[in-house]
Amino acid sequence: MKKIILLSLLIVVANSCKEDWLELDPIGEKFETNYYQTEEEIFSGLVSAYSILQPKYYSGWSSYYFLANFPSDDAKVVGGGPGDRPEYHEIGEFRTVPTNPAVLQLWRRDFYGVYRANVVIENADPEASQKSKEYIAEAKFLRAYFYFELLRFFGDVPLITGTLNPDEYNQPRDPAEEVFAQIIEDLTEAIPDLPVKSSLGSGELYRATKGAGQSLLGKAYLYMASPYYQQTYDFPKSANEYYELAAGRFEQVIGGIYELEDNYDDIWRYSHEHGSESIFEIEYANISRGGDWGNGRVNGGNIDVQMSGPRGISTDTLLAGWGFDMVSKDLIDAYEAEGDSARKYGTAYGEDFLNEIGATDWEKTEGYTGWYSKKRAPWAHITFQSSPEWNFETNERMIRYADVLLMCAEAYLQSGTGDPLPLVNQVRERAMLDPLGSVDMEDIKLERRLELAMEGHRFFDLVRWGDAASELGELGFEENKHEVFPIPQSEIDNSNGKLEQNPNY
Repeated sequence: MKKIILLSLLIVVANSCKEDWLELDPIGEKFETNYYQTEEEIFSGLVSAYSILQPKYYSGWSSYYFLANFPSDDAKVVGGGPGDRPEYHEIGEFRTVPTNPAVLQLWRRDFYGVYRANVVIENADPEASQKSKEYIAEAKFLRAYFYFELLRFFGDVPLITGTLNPDEYNQPRDPAEEVFAQIIEDLTEAIPDLPVKSSLGSGELYRATKGAGQSLLGKAYLYMASPYYQQTYDFPKSANEYYELAAGRFEQVIGGIYELEDNYDDIWRYSHEHGSESIFEIEYANISRGGDWGNGRVNGGNIDVQMSGPRGISTDTLLAGWGFDMVSKDLIDAYEAEGDSARKYGTAYGEDFLNEIGATDWEKTEGYTGWYSKKRAPWAHITFQSSPEWNFETNERMIRYADVLLMCAEAYLQSGTGDPLPLVNQVRERAMLDPLGSVDMEDIKLERRLELAMEGHRFFDLVRWGDAASELGELGFEENKHEVFPIPQSEIDNSNGKLEQNPNY
């Protein structure tokens, strides 16, 4: 149900005028302090927590996906050239400064999400009903998700698990080890009460499920086991122990209700949203509400689709976009070196396709690579053509089964607790590639790049493996600096100095 997420803040009208006009409640009686009294009100708070997953444009340009993808060797920022959204070009060229507005909006998006999840967790009564238990579990999943994103982007961050009083607003950064511990606690407590995907109706598929909880928990353990995180942080367990824990969680997902799509090219098709491979998606909607540039949070569409399309085209198949997030020639070369046509053309489309659909005279601005992201193609049939930019309803596949198979293969290989070969070959078989006879980490690293390209995984994989300096050094990456982003300067200022900046920024 595409529009369920858009109900997020319609709470103040919830229980007015029940009998007749003589008994109207006084205007303004419902405040947050006395609102969350019923299961329906708790649900509205939960929907607001889900809704903050959506925005990629607030009152300024930002995108959690672009900030994850632009620092990788898979993507080029491009757009209209270096002067077009300079904050994005800064990120893609490792020139990011603490005043970058896109980084500020990313920070705020995730802490808005933490706050909204906290409201549900604090106010819902787990003894009231099974639904209340599920709502708390979903809120804990969302809090864990938002904190996992904050950790990957920023390292140490304030750990806030309840509503703050005004005299508590200036929070320092807490050690990443404590934040990871909270993520583990939240997900461990949530998983027993999360629904299974097969139990959800068609209008509920946006919800977090047991499979999503197990997958995210396994991913957290995998990060804690990885070389960069082991070297940087002081965790209570060894890398091998965390690899074993990760494998155990992924095993709960593998061999159950999820399976790979038969055709790689189908994964990101509109008709395959919430398909057999999908474990957790961020829902977007086509609601015919465009152009609200003053507050992008009220819109339900995926504006990154508009951002990613070719500039200047006019066809019945693809609408014109703004030319950002082009696929790098380095990634195309990697596909061609492996003979991987299925994933190449499931990930990217180039000039041959544009000519085939009758496109002409598209713009080729500085940095143009000749390849666009197919996973965010502006297909004409998924938006209102009269006002397309806000209204593309392409969902984001945040966790999918192939990712889990490859993460489990990595955990098996590193811990020696299982056989990674069948898992890797299952992914390769879908890509119509010959099976491998044995697997090492270089094989898994390559499979992850080719399978998950242009989905925001590559940069974080390179960082956690300790490979970012060698793979991204020519693009400007500096070791002991660019593994994380700068803390937004305005947030440091607003904290009266309680927040401290990351090193070398």
